[in-house]
Amino acid sequence: MTDTTDTPRPIIWAGGSHHMTLNQRWVRSVLSVRGLPGDFGSTPAAAFKRFEQGVASTDDIEQVIYLGLIGGGLSREEADDLVDKHVRARPVLENLATAVRVLSTLFADQEGEAA
Repeated sequence: MTDTTDTPRPIIWAGGSHHMTLNQRWVRSVLSVRGLPGDFGSTPAAAFKRFEQGVASTDDIEQVIYLGLIGGGLSREEADDLVDKHVRARPVLENLATAVRVLSTLFADQEGEAA
């Protein structure tokens, strides 16, 4: 099977289908320099553990979706506008599952199998 994790995954979110991935060159660079700081560290694996253990922050959710949208091809401004409208202005739990799906683009292929 071909590794397709660098291909943006269509994810149904905010009333439509949006292409998202964290496995895009610029996004991976941001993750390696800035990371996703929080409990357990700032690596994507640490963020995944926060989601798994129910201690993810609102910033985790915002940043994962924001970076996922950029990885999917949106500009930083377009991604920020969508996050502002559909994440920051909404209850946290509405976007939790989407953030987990986006974060999983680093750890699983298109079919959702371990990479």
